[in-house]
Amino acid sequence: MTSVIDRCLAALRTIRRCVRIGVGAAGLLAIAAAGSGCSLLAKPPSPAPPADSASDAQSPDDSAPAGPEAKIHISYSHPGDYLQALVVTKYSGAETIAPGAAGASIVRFDGGVEVWRFGDEQGVFSDLPMGGSTKNFAVSEVKYGNLPAHFVETTPDSGPPEPLEPDHFYVFAVTRASGSTSYQAVKVNPDGSLQGYDADPRAGASFSLCCNVSADFTISAPTAPVDLPPMPDSGANQDSGPP
Repeated sequence: MTSVIDRCLAALRTIRRCVRIGVGAAGLLAIAAAGSGCSLLAKPPSPAPPADSASDAQSPDDSAPAGPEAKIHISYSHPGDYLQALVVTKYSGAETIAPGAAGASIVRFDGGVEVWRFGDEQGVFSDLPMGGSTKNFAVSEVKYGNLPAHFVETTPDSGPPEPLEPDHFYVFAVTRASGSTSYQAVKVNPDGSLQGYDADPRAGASFSLCCNVSADFTISAPTAPVDLPPMPDSGANQDSGPP
């Protein structure tokens, strides 16, 4: 014990001499490290790593496509029900083909390309979603292009879907775990505003839209001009008679 104290006292005397002759901080740290059984200088805190400007900068939200914004509100009438799948189909045109009951209209859509599809991730040994709880899947609102947490996207293969395109139509199909499916037909106007109606599927690409569908909802394809043959010059065949 006495030898340890003696070594510490000797180290202190050495430090005093070093200070008097101007030894730098590096020398003091070296002397402190050389002392056995006592620490004369505390280790300075490690300098903070330089900030990474690339990581600190907030990355833009590229999950949603640029373009008109569409939100689908989802309700549930059965206890414990939840969203199982959502499918969005894009159409290039629409035509009102017949009036429906109670102010509805039968509209036939042209084209039909699936642009977005996602669903819950089923468990391996259960019909319940991964995790076993349905609360995370009972979402009440979905914004087009924003994949909700806990869901798996299958269309497109990667990344968000294409932006909503003006002068086109989209049918959103919402399927719940209870088996009920609801539809909504949306038109994107040239200025980016939206018109939406509850829809009920009919034959093929036809839907009954409710209710009081605006006259400018449908878009009729322009009729191609028809080239008529030249009119005959009737006066050329007339007999002008003797001079």
